[in-house]
Amino acid sequence: MTKLYVFPEALREKADSFKGFPHVSFEMVQRAMPEAVKIHLYVPQGFSVPDAASYGSIDLGLMGNNTEVKDDQIKDVSNLKAGAALDAAGLGALTPAAQKQAINKGIALNPNTAVQFDTVSLRTFEFSFKMVAESAAEAHQIFLIENLFRKALYPTRQGALLKYPPTFQIQFLHGDQINSYMPRIMESYLVGFNTVYNASSNMYHADGSPSEVDITLSFQETELITREKLYGPEPGLANAGSEFGLDSIENEIKNRVNSLEGEIRSRVNEAKSGFNSAINNIASRFKL
Repeated sequence: MTKLYVFPEALREKADSFKGFPHVSFEMVQRAMPEAVKIHLYVPQGFSVPDAASYGSIDLGLMGNNTEVKDDQIKDVSNLKAGAALDAAGLGALTPAAQKQAINKGIALNPNTAVQFDTVSLRTFEFSFKMVAESAAEAHQIFLIENLFRKALYPTRQGALLKYPPTFQIQFLHGDQINSYMPRIMESYLVGFNTVYNASSNMYHADGSPSEVDITLSFQETELITREKLYGPEPGLANAGSEFGLDSIENEIKNRVNSLEGEIRSRVNEAKSGFNSAINNIASRFKL
């Protein structure tokens, strides 16, 4: 049986009502306390959702060149690539010649830099609650809620090992139904918990409990999410790989990479051959 903790106390009746009352639920779903726990609190003001993705860049070089290379540019491109090949062969002492020639002509290989998707960010959510007790019962409920969250932040010790803290399923509710107008939060860890006692007045109840307790909770989702996890599979994407030609694109990329690697090896071999020929000529002259 799930143990329910609620603040304010008036929310307990409204939360179970089909008439609807906006609130947020925190339920421990993995490695929970000895008893199943669910905490219901009012929805804080100004709740924000930090969706973000990160992008980098990649230099496609000649592979990314969509324009036709003219005949009078082929030699310049070859010279530059030969310089790069020599450098790759460890013959960097000879590359400045090719570089100087390119500088004199005022040309450089276009890196064809493109934006590349890296990943999405792990989302972190913050909740801030000000809990002011209007009765001894509410003061006790605040005390229990505060310490339940704090316990859930820390691991437990098992011999020489530490057992992970519980995870939370966070849901925005309207009455006893999911509030579809509010964001969906995936399973999360409680990664930060801050408590402030009597922020606005230094008053205590007769039993010694503070008159108000402010708590700030920081949750982080346990994994990176995709669109499907938030919204479910989209229509028509069952065979997305074949429909959008992803397999053929992957094969084309592999072929281009193999071709480029072969071209680089060929240039390196040419550079080594030219270098060896130059050394032999110099040696023969000294012998004369």
